[in-house]
Amino acid sequence: MNVPEKTMIPEVFESRKRKILAELSIPDAEYTDLSPKGSVDEGIRVLINDINALPGLVTTSSCAGRISVFLEGRKKQHQVLSDEQQRQFVPSGGKGAGKWLYVSHEPLEDDGKTQDQERQRLHEMFGMIPGDGRPPGLNKNSQAPRLVRFSFEPMILHIMTATLHHAHPVLSAASTSGFRESGLQSLRCLEADDNDGPSPIVAVRSAGLSLESVIGYCEENEDDDQEPVIHSLVTEEFLEMLVAISNERFSVNSERKERFRTNLLDLCSPVRTHGVKTKGKAKPPGWEDPEKRRERMRAEGLLRKQLMENQRKEKDIDLDSSVPSLEQ
Repeated sequence: MNVPEKTMIPEVFESRKRKILAELSIPDAEYTDLSPKGSVDEGIRVLINDINALPGLVTTSSCAGRISVFLEGRKKQHQVLSDEQQRQFVPSGGKGAGKWLYVSHEPLEDDGKTQDQERQRLHEMFGMIPGDGRPPGLNKNSQAPRLVRFSFEPMILHIMTATLHHAHPVLSAASTSGFRESGLQSLRCLEADDNDGPSPIVAVRSAGLSLESVIGYCEENEDDDQEPVIHSLVTEEFLEMLVAISNERFSVNSERKERFRTNLLDLCSPVRTHGVKTKGKAKPPGWEDPEKRRERMRAEGLLRKQLMENQRKEKDIDLDSSVPSLEQ
């Protein structure tokens, strides 16, 4: 049987996929990327492995979801960094000229400390000192303060696909699983002759679960050698509320992630891939045609009849054993 042209995988995609999978096979201790964590999140590895096992698909970047506290940066004017300086800075500091103060790809659980010990637990964890809640004014250069932002971000996943035909089930699974802001990263893949061009990349994402709040600011130091002082603008109770909301959204995020995995594997199953389609609307999970249903109900009826017969025989035996013997 000839493979339909629309399902053929270009060699340029296969080459790109082999290179990506080779990088992912590097041990965690040696593998780094541009994220603050520097490696694939534990909570998304199963999904990534399942996707990369499918023909015509490969993941290029991912985040299982995270809680983060980020200090904004301020770019210095007329500062030009060399390529070597940029490479050294990006993996270690965060994004732009800012700094990651805290990052967790799992819910932030209670550590079991007493009430007195836990009074400023989150402030200490996020590298802030309690403040009076009053924002500072402009600095001597008439600049606004650098802010500290608390964020919860749900799963985001970028999947390179061999063709638009391979991208379709990814978009469909994402949309039906709650990742409604998903879409193609670039329209260059719509060009007519694209066998050697860019492969379509689908971004699986959802903005509905995102959460962001300003929680502090950075006090500027005249001496650049001194560590900056980061003041809080909120109470410990406010931070606890943000963490509780984020933990709840972690749970919803996990459900959507598993739903996406199930839907994608179903849409990319061999039966669907080879063009076998059902008439009318898509069948719900667990659907069976009338003939199979009759066979199943008949088998279940025979099984129930056999069980009832066995129970009746056991009951007769019990009654016989309970009657006293007339023999002397």
